[in-house]
Amino acid sequence: MTTVSRRRFLQGAAGLSLALPALESWGQAAAPARRVIFVFTANGDHIAQRMATKHETNFAFADMLSPFEAYRSDLLVLDGVDKFHGRLPAAERADGHQQGGSALAPWKSGTGSFPLGGNETQTIGYVRGPSIDKALGDRIAVDAPGLRFKHLYFRVGDSSNHIWNTHAHAGPEGTQNPIPAETNPFTAYTRIFAGVDTASQQRLLRRLAMRQSALDLVRGELSGLQAKVSAADRARLQQHAESLRDVERGLSALTPQNAACAPLTLGAAYNTTDATRWRDVGNLFFKLSAMAFACDLTRVVNFNWSGNTSDRVYRTLGLTEGHHTLSHDGSAAAFTNVRRIKKLLFEASCQLHQELEALPDGAGKTLWDHTLVVHWSELSQGDTHQTDKDLVVLAGGAHGHFRMGRYVNLQGVPKRGFSNLLLSCWHYMGYPDVQSWGAPELLPAGGGGIPGLT
Repeated sequence: MTTVSRRRFLQGAAGLSLALPALESWGQAAAPARRVIFVFTANGDHIAQRMATKHETNFAFADMLSPFEAYRSDLLVLDGVDKFHGRLPAAERADGHQQGGSALAPWKSGTGSFPLGGNETQTIGYVRGPSIDKALGDRIAVDAPGLRFKHLYFRVGDSSNHIWNTHAHAGPEGTQNPIPAETNPFTAYTRIFAGVDTASQQRLLRRLAMRQSALDLVRGELSGLQAKVSAADRARLQQHAESLRDVERGLSALTPQNAACAPLTLGAAYNTTDATRWRDVGNLFFKLSAMAFACDLTRVVNFNWSGNTSDRVYRTLGLTEGHHTLSHDGSAAAFTNVRRIKKLLFEASCQLHQELEALPDGAGKTLWDHTLVVHWSELSQGDTHQTDKDLVVLAGGAHGHFRMGRYVNLQGVPKRGFSNLLLSCWHYMGYPDVQSWGAPELLPAGGGGIPGLT
């Protein structure tokens, strides 16, 4: 939204004072906000079984990625993304799951005491720098100070916040500062949407109507004074009348919130740590995320289906072994089940797409048209702990910033990595000046986004 830089204080000719607060939606209707949500699934996938056909536009998904087929025209499938973690010094590089799970914070890791299984263990752990959700949120807050939240950070399942689970970091650079995730969508809703209800909106509209009435009164008094003052004073009154018209136009155009912004019905509360309810919890977080975008409470969300090394047992698939255990097996049978799990998680992730499509955002558009969804994982493949051939799927209309409907293999030369991709996200969000961010070892070619995506 366009932001008013200062309070406007208007003094009526008959002594009527009109003090208006800085209103974020002043003047002409602002362009739809740019938004991004990062969606994490754990333990990598199966590199050799991602695509049935590798072609830029005539690509075909293997079964694991088939849930995305309905969205192919709004997808940018990036295959072979390298995190370049092998370039970090061994003393500043954590375990593959840890370092990979912190990839939204592309910094070196530090040492210290970290809670592992309830014990304080001396090991390499948290990264020393902010994650993109926090850093982007800080930058956006400068340009849109009216936002309630710089970013939101959600995780499904394990409520422990330790080095195996944490994906968001506050920094600043050189500082270990992990951010605890919200794991209960019911308590998150209460905190995030306080005051976002019909009664609050009606109170705001009544206040605006009162200010409009005051403007009408002042304008009428100005008209009556025109014939009673000198030419110089008439010029001053005319200038003041123009100022009043500016205020009136601002009030006329003011939309307190997107028309889609409304309270949510979450249903009856339940135990959100119940492993069998993982999909229900995720769906609620998706509803919260989409509505937070619609209400312009935030423009950046970091969502995680689990922590790193998630060993959730997906019993609806008939499985008895956990996800992390299967990902380290390496057998053909284990890979088959890993692909089944990832397909289930991608299918569940499409619920977010549907939530974004369901909420209008401007004339003939929806939140889907104005949001970038980044699907990612901490590893390329679990049994090898690889981070050099990652799969990242960009989804959404994203304001038409990216050339969607394509498959791009990034294993060629010159190589670009995950940090370059994060820079592409910075650029999409409206900050092309950010050309270098994170540890330089993780940023090949000196910086910049991934070429050819836009």
